[in-house]
Amino acid sequence: MESTIEKDSQALPAENDVEAWQSVLELCGELMREGAPAAKQDDPIEKRVCSRSYTLKQAAKLAGVSADTLRVAAAELALDSFLDPRGKLRFPVYTFKPTASDPDLREMIAGYERLPLKDLRSLLGIDQRRLDRHLREAGMSPKRLIWRDLRGLWGLPETFAEFSRLLEEQADRTGRAKRKRRGGRARRRKQEAQTRLRNRLIDAFPKWRNAWRDQQQLYLHIGEPNSGKTHDALTALKDAGSGWYLAPLRLLAYEIYDRLNDEGIACNLLTGEEYIPVEGARITAATIEMFNPTDSGACVIIDEAQMLADSDRGWAWTRAFMESAAPEMHIIGPPTARQLIEVLAAAAEIPCELVEHQRLAPIALAERHFTLESLPPSTILVAFSRRAVLDLKMKLERLGRAVSVVYGSLPPEVRRRQADRFAAGETDICVATDAVGMGLNLPADVVCFYEVEKFDGKDDRQLYPSEVHQIGGRAGRYGMSTTGLIAATNRRDLAVIRELYAQQPQTLTFARVAPTVDDLNLIPGSLADQLTQWAELKSIPAELRSVITTADMDERIELAKMLSEDDIKKLGLASALQLVNAPTRKGTRAYWLDCAHMILEGYQIPLPGDAPVPIHDGGDLEATEFSIACADIYLWLSRRREFTAFCEAHAQVREERREWSLSIDEALLRNLNTARRCRACGALLPSRHRYRICENCFAGRRY
Repeated sequence: MESTIEKDSQALPAENDVEAWQSVLELCGELMREGAPAAKQDDPIEKRVCSRSYTLKQAAKLAGVSADTLRVAAAELALDSFLDPRGKLRFPVYTFKPTASDPDLREMIAGYERLPLKDLRSLLGIDQRRLDRHLREAGMSPKRLIWRDLRGLWGLPETFAEFSRLLEEQADRTGRAKRKRRGGRARRRKQEAQTRLRNRLIDAFPKWRNAWRDQQQLYLHIGEPNSGKTHDALTALKDAGSGWYLAPLRLLAYEIYDRLNDEGIACNLLTGEEYIPVEGARITAATIEMFNPTDSGACVIIDEAQMLADSDRGWAWTRAFMESAAPEMHIIGPPTARQLIEVLAAAAEIPCELVEHQRLAPIALAERHFTLESLPPSTILVAFSRRAVLDLKMKLERLGRAVSVVYGSLPPEVRRRQADRFAAGETDICVATDAVGMGLNLPADVVCFYEVEKFDGKDDRQLYPSEVHQIGGRAGRYGMSTTGLIAATNRRDLAVIRELYAQQPQTLTFARVAPTVDDLNLIPGSLADQLTQWAELKSIPAELRSVITTADMDERIELAKMLSEDDIKKLGLASALQLVNAPTRKGTRAYWLDCAHMILEGYQIPLPGDAPVPIHDGGDLEATEFSIACADIYLWLSRRREFTAFCEAHAQVREERREWSLSIDEALLRNLNTARRCRACGALLPSRHRYRICENCFAGRRY
């Protein structure tokens, strides 16, 4: 293969010329680049080219030299390379990887590396005068020193790799010595710099005492679940004629969108993944992150206000509350949120009127526990993992019960269908995680706890009193139940539930805030460093430190670490911050990174992997849920103007996501067998077994 180094712009094919990409694909061979997303035969040709070749920067890193050095070496040594249709120099993996792995060939490439004078002085331990004398004696010019002319001279090593290693060790020794000398002085300077930075961030903190406050009225709706809070607030929104209903979940925003439109009141829907405009609508039901404070309308409803304290998403509730310019605001929450909201309202000088609501149906604790066989109709059975919910569904169906399920990773559309069947009496049991406690319209006669412990992302812990009140409060259907009943499935757990329900839930103390682009521009370092420092500095004005703290940046920091400084520069800080705000979890980070790489390369982002259709078992169900989670990332990116151009297939992805959601719903209706099996021998695993292999296989592996 001939080396192609000089760019001839007149000879370059058009960017979208499939034939041009096909011609360079033939130069790439079949070997895939390590870390590249697996390319399929039906993937775009440019993606296959990228996965089978290195860019100049990638190849230089692999060879341990600078990009400029590799460019020159490629021309001098006739290394296999080509220009893609975008004019980027690329090296086929199948030829360059063996080259970079061969010590002799690596050394030949490194021979073209230019050496700074300071590196030579450092390693030789001499001053500039002595180095100049050495160079004159060797007949060399100090203006252009390359490694192949210097190797082995004056005690220098014979290989560039050894030279680089010695130079790095020398730098480490020098750095340690300098750090030791500077010692306390450096620490003091760092503390002073942090203090100055914190003060600048405090000065930049938003001013919430705005001019319109004297024209604004806040109505704080406080009460237990099933107390009519949302109904009263929605009546005010309908009377106002324009504004927003802000929800924590797409599911809840959908519910209000349908409810208002069914009543003949035009209402738009706006979530992170989609926008459904309705002709003539002046009201929007939205997930709270999508709220535009500059277009607040006449009335804004903020639901589930206890989310102010949520470590990850609470910043969106704080922003909506403190930046809304609507003349009328209605905030809905449990008694635990009252004090925090009143303090925040006073800090922003918002007039606040308390509206207390009483439960519409009384609630009581069961005198005896229920077994799975004795659960009464219209019962929500609560477990705290997807695995437990699906196992319970199977067990109950084998007992002849009709069952709905609700859990966090279930697509919102499916959750809603499942909840609607339960509300309509088509199913008599709903097995659910604590997702049922977040505003979902799912009235029941009984809420029965199958578990009293949950994994909170870090540890297994017992439920908090507030969780028992929030979830248990779903019991009792106004006008249909005389009393709502809270129960458990064994005597010990019922005693725990009684004790927790008797306790007063802990009052919320802190609302959360998140950094802005202006905040991060004040902080030095990479995006991950900026987010980390912002979280650690906690730059809150003194008068608000008792009620405001910083949001949890962990997931955003993990995503930011996956981007290089060059990536951040290419995107721009605002777009990079938007990118790391995408709705990811640990399992979908790899797909997010594929999307980020394609955006940086200027290509269309990859489509989510196909889901298995139809769904036959629990493995297919999990795979489909994963495909939908990736589709959510795609659609979220497509709704951000910075990335819309890279998401031209958004209509296709939305339709596929809809079909996958229907496939899940149909599978759940078919009494799907979701039993987990040992990954080694295929034996059935107990419902509460924590591992992916059975005890026998584990013991055999140990033996």
